[in-house]
Amino acid sequence: MQAKNRHPAFTLVELLVVIAVILVLMSLAMWGMSQARGAARTAQCGNNLKQIGAAFQQYVAARQAAPDAAAVLAGLDNYLANNRSVYSCPVVINSTAAEVVSYGVNPCVQRMMSDAGKVLMVDANADMIDYESLDTATFLRDVAARHYDVANVLYVDGRVERTVVDDINPYRTPDGEQIRTTLWKPRIGGCSCAGAGGNGLLGEYWANPDQWTGTSWKRIEKTIDLPFGNPPFFGVPYSIPVPGTSADNPNPLKTARFTGYIKPDTSEPYTFHVCCDNEAWVYVNGQLVLSRSTGGPGPVQEWQMAPASIDLSAGRWYDFEVRWREEGPGSPGHIKVYWSRPSAPGRMPIPITNLRPPRGVTL
Repeated sequence: MQAKNRHPAFTLVELLVVIAVILVLMSLAMWGMSQARGAARTAQCGNNLKQIGAAFQQYVAARQAAPDAAAVLAGLDNYLANNRSVYSCPVVINSTAAEVVSYGVNPCVQRMMSDAGKVLMVDANADMIDYESLDTATFLRDVAARHYDVANVLYVDGRVERTVVDDINPYRTPDGEQIRTTLWKPRIGGCSCAGAGGNGLLGEYWANPDQWTGTSWKRIEKTIDLPFGNPPFFGVPYSIPVPGTSADNPNPLKTARFTGYIKPDTSEPYTFHVCCDNEAWVYVNGQLVLSRSTGGPGPVQEWQMAPASIDLSAGRWYDFEVRWREEGPGSPGHIKVYWSRPSAPGRMPIPITNLRPPRGVTL
């Protein structure tokens, strides 16, 4: 009787080789799927910009005027049918903020109705892209090369191109001025996106006790950690020459306001803290986040924390305003505004690099 043929069993080495081949094939398949998902997200991101560009053209055709940057960011007066999702690039993961604007707009877009070749919007970490008064490091931080080291760029004529960020860098050496003129700056003058000389907030000071209006004295403040002058307590002179200062009234300061933009470094909830003499209000994007009144001179050195945190996204510039008022007879005062967040729970001063004055300020 003939013996049946028996197939030899796999050896351990052969089994390991098969497993290794399967793992390699799985990793290649996963890599391919990841690349496909990335390409799809990139395409969707570009399509978002195309929709915004089409809405921009509809706005211009209907009104014979270009919208300003704020109108572009706000939805172009319903020309996008209130579809806010087109402002969020699917590559950006948002875990905290209710709404993420993933694109930065040219601040002088209202002058670009017929500037077909100018940049309208671009993949960005900041909602407005200043093409003047900054530097390469800040520009490269604000503009996001989030698609395999390139960015989607929307031009005024509606086309969207994927571009190496340095090719649209208005601060590049040695041809930054040419790039600025060709791609960013409108042919029609009368608009400047330049701030007031770098970082900080615009500080305005009044002798008016009731309203933040009238004749004021202005300067750029590098921080909101300010004694206005009290030699016995702070050891510093009264350093704000508010109109109305006299020998009979050496401390006429009654109200102050600090305005500009604030930028977080991380995407998480931020809590604001105030210590002041006597009253202060803190606004972020027009929302009152903290109101502080000491009720008199007693607790002026006590800190007050905002009752709730506010979700902020990393790298985005938010409108920021702080108002201060002296309560009672004229005397030197102070105000300190700090912030904290879960990753850095201790309150700390807001760095000057995270503050920017209003655009177009002249002092």
